Amino acid sequence: MTDEYRIIPTLSPRMELKNIIRDLRKIVAAEDLEKTRALVDMLLEDEELRAMMNATNIIVVSYLKYNDHGWSHAVITMRNALKILTIIKDILPPNIVKYNLGSFDDAAFVTALAAFLHDVGNMIHRESHWEHSLWLTRDMIWNIINRFYENEDKRKKWLLFAHIANAIYSHDEKVQAFTIEASAVKVGDGCDMAAGRSRKPYNIGKVDIHSVSALSITDVEMSRGIKKPLRITVNMTSPAGIFQVEDVLLPKIKTSMLEGEIEIETLINGKRLKLSKSPL
Repeated sequence: MTDEYRIIPTLSPRMELKNIIRDLRKIVAAEDLEKTRALVDMLLEDEELRAMMNATNIIVVSYLKYNDHGWSHAVITMRNALKILTIIKDILPPNIVKYNLGSFDDAAFVTALAAFLHDVGNMIHRESHWEHSLWLTRDMIWNIINRFYENEDKRKKWLLFAHIANAIYSHDEKVQAFTIEASAVKVGDGCDMAAGRSRKPYNIGKVDIHSVSALSITDVEMSRGIKKPLRITVNMTSPAGIFQVEDVLLPKIKTSMLEGEIEIETLINGKRLKLSKSPL
């Protein structure tokens, strides 16, 4: 009788949640994003939001045995989306800036809030969860807008709400995004595919390509590209991680405004592996 084979997940220290939060705070501080920094602080400390996302994960992880869609995923997606937005802003400015509707701080505010709230609709159902996220958070979004933009007129507030709602709705790979803000949320969501996200489903008995593929990814890094505005580097311990890249991340890139604007590098224990599919 042979011993049972167990996958031992490995996660880069850079991908630990405490370091993700530290990186998130550094991004908003470095860009001098006053409103976005205050928003991030509020979102990280809000106990009702944490409880809401815990309820989401009970449905998604405990019942369905899917990957994490709760508070940790919300924080990681928010960090990823803001990092993407700041990396590409000089070449691909957010729509709010491009169309003179507001500042980069406003665009980052929209992106951060949409990224944080995008998945709570999973507590209703996986099907059309992007729609459920909208009606569940509508009043919450308006309360936050009125709190942070209390001196702005209704025109500005509605513009902010429209961009936040659009980004939440557009995060699914089946929905075409048509703003840079929504695209940053969508691709930032797709970049949360490292081992930590699937460890709990694997531990409670889900062994399939989704969990095994995610368990092989140790690190996902976003940086300025060499030939394109953005580079995404995926480090993994086995080729199983390619499933996450080709079947999770690439479909999101394809329905974003960043298709053709991203270099993807996949490394297995430091050795480059060429993708059979390409976002180019």
